[in-house]
Order: sequence, then C-alpha cells, then structure tokens
Amino acid sequence: MSIPKQLVKQLLIVLSFFCCLYVSAQQTSLNFHKLDLQNGLHDGTARCVGQDKFGFIWIGTIAALNRFDGKTVKQFTNLPGNPQSPYGSQPRCMHSDKKGRFWIGCETGLMEYDFKTAGFRKIEAFKSIFITSIASINDSILLVGTRKGLFRYNYNSNTAFNYAVSKNMADSALQNNAINDVYFSNSRLLLGTNKGLVIMDALTGKSNLVSIPAMANMPVISVRPDHAGNIWMTTYSEIKLVKLSADLKKLTIYDQYSTAQLNTQPLNVIAVMVDNKDRVWVITAIDGLMQYQPSTDSFVKHLYNSNFPSGPSGNTYRSIFQDNTGIIWLGCDVTGVNYFEPDQNLFTAVFPFPDRLDERARRTGRAVAEDKDGNLWMGNHDGVTKYNIKTKNYSVWRNDENKTPVIGNNVVRSMLCDDENNIWIGTASGVNYYDHATGKMEMVDEKKLPGSFYNSINKDRSGNIWFCTNDSASLYWYSLAEKKFYNISVHPQLKKYKGFSPTSYVLEDSKNRLWISFSRKGVVMLNKRTGQTKHYVASDTMNKGLIGNQVVDIKEDKDGVIWVTSFNGITGIDVERNRFISFNNKNGLAGNMTAPLVVDSLNRVWVGVNGGMAMLHPDRKRLTNFTINDGLPSIGFPEHAGITAANGDIILPSYNGFIRFDPLAYKEETQSLLFYISGYSIFDKSYNSIKEGDEDPVLKLKPHENSFTFNLVALNYRSPSQTWFAYKLDGFEKEWHYTQDPKAVYTNVPGAEYTFLYKAMVGNGNWDKVVAKTVSIKLATVFYKTNLFRIALLLLIASFFYALYKYRTKQQRQLYQLKSKAQLLEKEKTMVMYESLKQQLNPHFLFNSLTSLSGLIETNQQVAGDFLEQMSGIYRYILKNGDTETVFLKDEIEFVQLYINMQQTRFKKGLQINMNVPDEYFHYKIAPVTLQNLIENAIKHNVIDVTTPLVINIFIEDDYVVVKNNLQLKHVVETSNKKGLAQFTTLYRYLSNLPVVIEETDNYFLIKVPLI
Repeated sequence: MSIPKQLVKQLLIVLSFFCCLYVSAQQTSLNFHKLDLQNGLHDGTARCVGQDKFGFIWIGTIAALNRFDGKTVKQFTNLPGNPQSPYGSQPRCMHSDKKGRFWIGCETGLMEYDFKTAGFRKIEAFKSIFITSIASINDSILLVGTRKGLFRYNYNSNTAFNYAVSKNMADSALQNNAINDVYFSNSRLLLGTNKGLVIMDALTGKSNLVSIPAMANMPVISVRPDHAGNIWMTTYSEIKLVKLSADLKKLTIYDQYSTAQLNTQPLNVIAVMVDNKDRVWVITAIDGLMQYQPSTDSFVKHLYNSNFPSGPSGNTYRSIFQDNTGIIWLGCDVTGVNYFEPDQNLFTAVFPFPDRLDERARRTGRAVAEDKDGNLWMGNHDGVTKYNIKTKNYSVWRNDENKTPVIGNNVVRSMLCDDENNIWIGTASGVNYYDHATGKMEMVDEKKLPGSFYNSINKDRSGNIWFCTNDSASLYWYSLAEKKFYNISVHPQLKKYKGFSPTSYVLEDSKNRLWISFSRKGVVMLNKRTGQTKHYVASDTMNKGLIGNQVVDIKEDKDGVIWVTSFNGITGIDVERNRFISFNNKNGLAGNMTAPLVVDSLNRVWVGVNGGMAMLHPDRKRLTNFTINDGLPSIGFPEHAGITAANGDIILPSYNGFIRFDPLAYKEETQSLLFYISGYSIFDKSYNSIKEGDEDPVLKLKPHENSFTFNLVALNYRSPSQTWFAYKLDGFEKEWHYTQDPKAVYTNVPGAEYTFLYKAMVGNGNWDKVVAKTVSIKLATVFYKTNLFRIALLLLIASFFYALYKYRTKQQRQLYQLKSKAQLLEKEKTMVMYESLKQQLNPHFLFNSLTSLSGLIETNQQVAGDFLEQMSGIYRYILKNGDTETVFLKDEIEFVQLYINMQQTRFKKGLQINMNVPDEYFHYKIAPVTLQNLIENAIKHNVIDVTTPLVINIFIEDDYVVVKNNLQLKHVVETSNKKGLAQFTTLYRYLSNLPVVIEETDNYFLIKVPLI
C-alpha cells in the first residue's frame, strides 16, 4: 500500500511540530527583554526597528514612531496641520545612512528626521508611495524599495529615479517590478522583488534576475547574505525559507521547520537576518524566533513559555534588527518589542519536574545535589527527581495514591551526595538512601535516624554526615569511621545545645570549626581543635553581631570569613578579628530575606534575595543586583541552601526551578555609554531646547529660574539597572555626584555663569576614563544681586558711614576740646591748690624754724649756723622747683634730708625717720616737696615725745614710694584744714595712671605715692 506524498509531507510536518514543542519545554538560552505599552510604546505591533546615529532605538508601531533610550519612550504621532509631524500611515522601514541622516519609510511616503528641530521632513518625490526598504550606497545616494519599484534618490540634488519605468535594457530585471527588500554589501545590491531575487552591480548599475527553477514566479520578501556568500531568502509562497549557495546553483529548502501548512498562518516566515557574527535568524508569524545551527544544518526555535519569564513574550513577529552593539531587536505582533544579546546568556533554569509545573508547586526548587556523574538530584514538595545531564531525561520518585511508597514523604527539603556517590534524601518523615551500586532507593531505619522532618543534610571535612531536624534532639550525625549514627545529646561539646531545636545547616570551615545554625537562635561555632564553643546571635546594632537569628545558609569565603544568610539580611563573621559586616535593603540588597548562598572562585558572594540575586564584590563594599531584566528566571528564593557544581557552576533553589549559571561568565562592565541630556525642567515645567547633536550647548536662564533639573539619559539596553551617572555644577560646587538617579536637581542657585558637567557608564568604576560633556549655563542675576548694584550700594553705604564718621569725629573733637579745657582748668586749679599748700606750709615752717634758730643762737652758735644753712637750702629748693611739675626722686630725697635734719634738731630723739630707697630708683620722678609734705603731715597730726617717739619709714614697694608712720594722734590739730591729702591725691591723678594708696589702721598710717 503506497502512502500519498502529500500525506507523508504533512505527517513529517506534524512530527516536526511536536518535536519543536518538546524543545520549547526546555528553557531558551536567550534573555529576552520586553518593551510594551506599559513601558511607553504607543501600540503593540512593531512594524520596523532602527537606530539613529546617537544610539537611540526607533520603533515604528502601527500608529506612531517611538524613540527608546533604554528606560523611557518618546512618542511621535501625526498632528493634523503640523507639517513637521510624521505621516499618519504605518511605518515600514528605517535606515541611518552613511552621513548619519535618519530615514523612515511609511506606507504613504519617505521622510527624514531632523535632529535639530525634532521634526520630520517629508520627501516630495515619494509622496503617496508605499516604502518597503531603504539602503545607502554612498554619502548622497539612497536606494529606496517601494511597491512601485526601486528608486535611486540623490539627497544633495533632491532628485529620484525610478528603475521600474526605465527604458534601459540593463534595468530590465527591475522594470515593472515591486521591491520588497533591499540589502547592500560589497558593491552588490540584493533585491527581494515580486519577480524573485535580483542582483544589481552598484558600480555598473546592471541588474540581473536570478533564475531559480524551484522558485519561479515566487516573490522574495526578505533577503540576506551570510559570510560564506550564501543568500538566505523568505517568501510567502509554497516555499517559505531557502538558502541559495554562493555560486547561485544549489537551493536548500527549510520548510520542515514551518507549521504554516497546518491551517494556520499562510504568511508564516516573515524575514531573515544574518547578524554580525554570521548567525542566521528567522522570524515567523507562528513558530517564533528560529536560529540556524550550521553544525546540523537545522533550526532551533525560541518559543514563548510561561514558565520562563526571561523568554520571549510571544511567537508572532513583524520585524528584526541588530543594532551597532550587537543587540537583536524583534518587532512583535501585539506584544510590543523583544530584544536580547546573543552572546550574554548568564542564567538558566532547571525544573525539578519535566511537566505539570503548576501542580503542587512542582516548579519550586528546594533540595538539590549533584552526583559524581554530573546528574542533578532535585526535590520539593512533590517528591524526588534525577535529571540526567546527558540524556536530558528525568527519573521520578514520588508516593502516589494506591501505590507502594517509594520515599519517606513527598515533601523533600534536603539532599546530599556522599563520597561513594550515594544520595541521602531528607524528607518530612525520615531519610531515604539511594544506593548508587544497586540503583535502589532505601529508607534509613528509624532506629538509626528518626522519622522526623529534615531541614538539611551536610558533610564535614572528615566525611561525616550531619542531619538537621525539627525534633527535640535537633541534630544527628553519621560517623564515617565508625559507621554509626549519633545525636547531639552524646556530643561532649554540643550536648548543651540539645534544646536549641530545630537546626537548619552545618558547615565545617577551613580551620576545623563547625558552624551549626539553630532556627531563630543564631549560630553556634565549635572549634574541633580546642573543643571551645561560641554562640553568635543577632544584635540591635549594625555590625556588632548577626543581622538576624533565623539563619538559612552558611559558607566560608577565601579570606576565612564566614557568611550566613537570614530573614533579615546577610552577615560576614571575621572570627580572627571579631568583626561583623552585614547587608540588607538599607545598604544595597533588593530585600531583607536572604537564603541560598555560594562563594565563587573569585571570592565573590552570590546570594538569593527576595527581589532578585545579589553579588557582593571581593572588596566587600559594592553590591550588584540581578533581576528579571538580567535574565534571572525568578526573583524569589525559598529558605534552602545553594551548592557549587563540580564544574564551578552555581546552583540556587528558586521559586521557578533551580537557577544554574557559571559565575566566571559574568564580567563586571565598566565601559562608557552614549549619554545625553534629554531636557531640563524648571519648577516642574519641562523644556527640550538641548538636542543630542548640540555641541557645547548654552542655556540662558532668567533670575527667577534659579531652581532647575537636568534630565540625563544613558543608552544602556543591556543592563539599565547598572547605569551610573556622575555630574557637578562647576562654579557652584566642587565635588561630583555619583548616582543611579538620572535627574540632577539644583535649587536656589545664585546668578552667575556655570558649567554643568556630566558623565555616564556601566557600574560605579573608574570615572577618569569617561570624558565629561558640558552645558554652559548663564543664569541672570536680579538687579539687586548684580555687581553694579552691589558696588553702588557699597558706595552709598560707604558714603553714609563716612558722613556719619565725619559727624561723629567732629562731635568727638568738640567734646574732647571741652574735656581738655575742663581737665586743664581742673589741673590749673589743682596746681593752684598745691602751690597754695606749699605756700601754706612756708609760714608755719618759717615760724617754727626761726623759733628754733633763736634758741640755738643763744645756746650753740655752731649748730645755729648749720641750721640756718639747711634752712637756706630748703627755701632754695622750693624756689628752684616752684614752676616744675615733677623732680627726680634723688633730688627730692636730698631736699627732704635737709628738712629731716632740721626737724630732728628741733625734736631730738622724739622723731625717728628711716630712709630706705635703693639707688636704682633715683631716676624715677615725683611731684616737688611730696615727701616733705607727707613728713610734715605726720609731725602735724601725731604726738612727738622722747619716751614715745614718732617713727617714720620711707621705702620702695613695687612702683611706689611709701611713707609709713606709727599712730599717736593729737587730740587737736590747730593748723589742719582737712584738705591737704585730697588735693595731693588729685594732683597725682594727672601725673600717673597709678592711684595714690592711703591705708590707716589702729597702729599705723601709710601713704603710697606712685613713681613717675
């Protein structure tokens, strides 16, 4: 019985379809970023994608043009009455020519985007023409494919020539021929036309319709050459996808990968593209994105799968484009745009089960172990699976209803592969043991290990196996040397922690210290060498202890620091230095709940966090966070430990399978980005006067516009979450700002001229390598803050104070003159009184002296002669210094000695005067007859008798000459006017800054006269 060929073909297609379904069940190796209406696209069907000379991505959707900078979308729509707005018809193609001019082809014409005006210039020669494709062959010539033929457009002369109406025989292949696709390379033009493949020599202008018998009369919709010269084409006819050899003789058909014949989309294969690394990509309307595999001459499909958030958003595409950084952009039907980088695919997911992932949380990864053959053993709340790394097949152990149990419990949270390649499995009801030699799954006798809930199974450096449980004993171990099981109650150092149930993890570090985490009670460290233990618990003070007591995972880094994850963050314990370092959402983590933890060979700490994955750099200061946008299959992680595979891969349990990746494949990027100012705002009003192409832009602001914000943009499509900005306003501040916030905000800036400097790069790295861009700012100053106003105000104030100064000076001068006159009068008055005092003393002294002289003449003429001579010396001194304010102390002492001699002649031993004035004080001055007046004053007021003599001491004390006498006062002093000392004190107030000091007690009277 013969089978019809058509039926065989359909069966092969169906088989191919189901094979593709199986492949699609595995995770795609590409990380697809999504851009849709929620992110700012005008609508969801992307007809074309392009990139301008500044690096912005343009997306032509059905009803708008959209410009994307990696974070935000700016829309351009048709505005009736505005000639600079784009066409209202659908955009179909985009092209940046060799001069950087940006062209958009629409269903109703061709237009150029003007970067200076942010408007669109419509080309009159293409009015109402359906544009399909654009290519440039030099600085001034565009080749424009349209439904009316191929046009040669000269930009400089603004002229267009249509080959479809040419009479030249060299153009016969293009006459009356609609163009679907244009591709220019190496002076050769490949044209997909309604008549088939046309090749044109750009130098001679001659075109040739390639004869392909199998494709006779089939329109070619898309055409691209690969690096070997093969020409890839798609059609909307019976044949969908083909490869034509470089010699144009061999045709290979790949329709077996298309499902269009299954009564679905007849126009299935949309376009083909060869990327910058010679990879062939095909977009379809049903079969998603297909990637050519040269080694097998086959295609792999990247299909939508709800299990993989990093996969594509759908299977229907309208356009494909690769930008100048290598990123491939896919215009989708309805779902917007997907884009990915073919060479950066860090994360993959391995699911615990091959199917029915939404049942009983089968997709959640919990327990994982790798055996010696590289196979993964996985467990969650629905049993155990073994994933064969070579065959990609699953083996399942699960307890089903009405069947003999094969494991202790379907709830599995811990696994371990021992040194003999046996698998230990901790369930909610005991421990299973898979014997590698026999291939049997066995249950460990409850006499050895109880049927408890097992949180983790870990191995120490001696090969002993530790079992963490929820029961009262909480911790068990299997001694490899003794082949026996023990619990914590018999451990000599750990038995005191028996009541610390449950336990969750055990680690032995490089210094033979055993670390045991007790749920809600922190961790205990046992030093196996010394037998000492230490209990670490949470502290309310950051970096003074653990950040949380609910410890999940424990690992040691290359520096010997112990890292523990908890529900409150992650803590590093430096035992030797007794130091702690912690991280949570306050200092860099995406969240506080941290769970699986692994340290890679570069000493980087990788940790699963609620909100994403974090990588702590070796400097222990910087964190890099990864999310769905970075291809992470999940941003949620259960409370289970992570492992390192034999090949160095990290495997972390997550809410969406087990995340597996090679940490060494991640290289921290610190390269510069294309960056611009997208605009600025003043008091929340936005302006866009600064364009991307402006060189050294100048921003002029009014005085009241002194609070402004610059909106920065950096074109980072790969990892926008890792974009950093640096900026400063030179002339206003000295330090740079380093931030991930794209807004530079300034308030209350004084009027002046400033320079705004800004940079952008991936990561917060070496900023010196990035050249800053600048914006000159001229902020006007209000009139009362201008320099001219300040100078005028200063002059006015100075004039006022000068006038005030002159007035006060005049007033002070007059007051000083009055005071001087008053002082002069007072001094003259004092001098008169003092002269009066001196004159007052003369008659009294003269009377007493003459009386004494009279007696001496009768009794002793020799003494009388001496007395008369001394008396003459006294009056000579008074006459000599009568007009003198001060005399030397030496002269005053010589004078007063004459006076003393005369008085002692009179009073004999009843008057005793002691003079003690050193010679070094003789150069000082005092008022004339000062000492004589003071001695006279003492004689006048005191009783003088031989039995009770009057003793007067004259000596120097500090800057004073002191006259001191004992007190034996007379009852009545007949010649005293009570004013002598007062006038004496007043006189010295004008002669010295030191006051005259007068002291009187019951025993003595003392006067200190300042030396001048």
